[in-house]
Amino acid sequence: MNVEALPYTLLIILAELTIGSLWVTLASDLRGGVTRGFVLTMALCIAIAGILALWTASSLSLGPDVDGYRIDPDPFPRFRQALLVVTIASGVYMFAVFMGWDPIGRIAGIFGSLAGLAAIVLLSIMFAPPTWGYPAIFLGLFAGTLALGAVSVAMTWGHWYLTEGALPAWPLRDLCLILLGAHALQLIVLAVNLAVPVREVPLPANPVDVGLFANPVLYLRIGVGLVFPIILAYLAYRTTRIRAMQSATGLLYIAMGAVFVGEVLAKGLMFLTGRPT
Repeated sequence: MNVEALPYTLLIILAELTIGSLWVTLASDLRGGVTRGFVLTMALCIAIAGILALWTASSLSLGPDVDGYRIDPDPFPRFRQALLVVTIASGVYMFAVFMGWDPIGRIAGIFGSLAGLAAIVLLSIMFAPPTWGYPAIFLGLFAGTLALGAVSVAMTWGHWYLTEGALPAWPLRDLCLILLGAHALQLIVLAVNLAVPVREVPLPANPVDVGLFANPVLYLRIGVGLVFPIILAYLAYRTTRIRAMQSATGLLYIAMGAVFVGEVLAKGLMFLTGRPT
């Protein structure tokens, strides 16, 4: 990965984690089956992640490119505003649940989720220029956001079964299915983005001497970041069917690490090749 691209990679991953966790937490809250304490905890964690993302964004001084990867800096101020709305809405969500004002909290969550979608759209516009088209980057970021959100929320929710064994198993089962769906979308996006030629190949100061398909990072991205978490998510899904919730949580712990590694590798490849993976 280009050293200059590291802060941007961190920003993208923090934004994906913040927004995806809000999406999945809100969906779980609206669907039911999760406790108010869990929703409050997740909203607090989301607000903290949002603050970290905003702090990272404030430290960036955008130019026309990131070490040869051309970007469009114009949407960046609006992206930060949308991310600020997500963070504030998550804080309101947390406070409303704490006070027992659940409907107000859910309205704040819906508003923050819409702002999060706007943030992903703006982030996609920023990083779209070298790719084959806007859908390439938007679908990649959307799928990554959903995957990070699903694995983080599922792993956290698994801990609630350790103290309240009478909780229903289906909420964790549904979260595993969301994670599997997000990875299926990522595989489709990866296949399309590898097949379609990019508009321009980034020219970093220290280019990698091997082509994309000769680069071992691509296969680490696929194996560690996609195939391995799919296997773990499926095993976690199966263990929820026999109510082995502690085992499912342990599998999701490992899956969370693999998903995060996969996202870092994907963003590194994007900045090197112009192909969101």
